[in-house]
Amino acid sequence: MMQNNSIEKLILDTVDLPSLPPVASKVLQLMNRDGSSVSELEDLIAKDQSFSTRLLRVANSPYYGRGRAIDTISSAIIMIGFNTMKTLVVAASIKDMHSRFGLFEKKLWEHSLGVSIAASMIAKKTRLVHAEEAMVAGLLHDVGKTVLNNNLPDKYVLVVERVFEEGIPFISVETEMLGYNHCNVGGLIARKWKLPKGLEVVIEYHHSEEMPVLDDSSHEVMCNVVKVADALCLNLGIGFQLSKEIPDIDIQAIGLTKEGLDAIGAEVETALEEQMAELLAV
Repeated sequence: MMQNNSIEKLILDTVDLPSLPPVASKVLQLMNRDGSSVSELEDLIAKDQSFSTRLLRVANSPYYGRGRAIDTISSAIIMIGFNTMKTLVVAASIKDMHSRFGLFEKKLWEHSLGVSIAASMIAKKTRLVHAEEAMVAGLLHDVGKTVLNNNLPDKYVLVVERVFEEGIPFISVETEMLGYNHCNVGGLIARKWKLPKGLEVVIEYHHSEEMPVLDDSSHEVMCNVVKVADALCLNLGIGFQLSKEIPDIDIQAIGLTKEGLDAIGAEVETALEEQMAELLAV
């Protein structure tokens, strides 16, 4: 506990933890409440003019528009789908957190989208967790990297250089050079944003070999799903081209075979190509 407190103090002394945009916070609350409706989501989005405009642009894109004009939020939600809409709101909020959007930021964003899609597909295949919740968890899993990149640009560029030059995982280089890593930062952000416990666990422990004792075992299952999705995307070179083996034990833990995961990998690459432009436009 003392070590954790020391790491937390070091982070708070050097990093400015951002606030989650109100619309995203409310959408996440809505997503985790049974019986939420399209009209409630419409009311939330209508209060955010910027996102409303971006939403209509996505709804009228070739991927969703199907050749007919979509000019109302309710029509856009119906066209895109309730659960996908919630994911788009979160995606837009994470993208807006980037203080700049150069090559590294684009690669980080692409990787998060890939993990999001992969986690959703794994969830559908295994039926262990809800696909839409897995999608949001994938989008948010590396939020700590975004915050570090924004707050410590001069130091973090050196982290990135070492990662790519020496083939060392981000978490190892971050811990060595900063004294903490993106999972430590992400955990603090999750608690500040009052995210659901399942999302907090994924953000903080998606690189951990051992999990803390949890009241709800489904949180560990979600974390395992995102771990496999993360490793899969790294192996596919989605966002970052790094050498990383997928542990067989993680695959077995979520009931997948190597052949099943390979099939999902092919689907992820196709889906990412189709969705990248639309989600970048949000």
